[in-house]
Amino acid sequence: MRNYSWAYGIFHWIVHYFITILIISLSGMVLFPLFIPIDFFGRVFQVDIGDYLIGLVLASIVDLDHIAVLRKFGFKKVVFAQKRLVQPLHNFFFIAVSAILSAFIALFVSKDLAAAIFIITAHLLWDIFEDVLVFGVSFRRWEKTWGLDQEELEKTYNEFLSIEAEKPKKQSRVGKIGEKIRERGGKLRERLGRKKAANTTETTS
Repeated sequence: MRNYSWAYGIFHWIVHYFITILIISLSGMVLFPLFIPIDFFGRVFQVDIGDYLIGLVLASIVDLDHIAVLRKFGFKKVVFAQKRLVQPLHNFFFIAVSAILSAFIALFVSKDLAAAIFIITAHLLWDIFEDVLVFGVSFRRWEKTWGLDQEELEKTYNEFLSIEAEKPKKQSRVGKIGEKIRERGGKLRERLGRKKAANTTETTS
């Protein structure tokens, strides 16, 4: 299981936003048309910036259910928490609901609105792919359909604290440098002591 780092976090969101832009571009979604001209090497393109902004907001808002976990555990330990906790929106039930709703709206209401809802489905599909294949999280977490429980959050946090307490404390870089300096100083004093003893012996002789 890989650790969640800032670099991977940036990659994670690049993929989310790339999928979102791809869905909007391929579907031709137009809900809030706000076209601006963009000059690209002499060719002017009309880009619907309004709908891309809507798509990016939809792709981001799904992760609001992570806020409680992030506040409790911090960025680097979010995978530890998510392997044990259930999020209100990140589960098979919500994936199914959003996918079915998107299909139903596409057939009977509006393909543009259906594309917008499918952005949420695509977001969750990437998250589950990442959880299982990148972070080694079990599918079992996604099978549960209830939301984040405060008692469960506290229990997981206490488990995290007990695991951290059992780990040997890592020595800081400053401590390691100081230890090396002391070690080298000891060896130098030892050499000087041997030389002094040898010189004393020679003088006595």
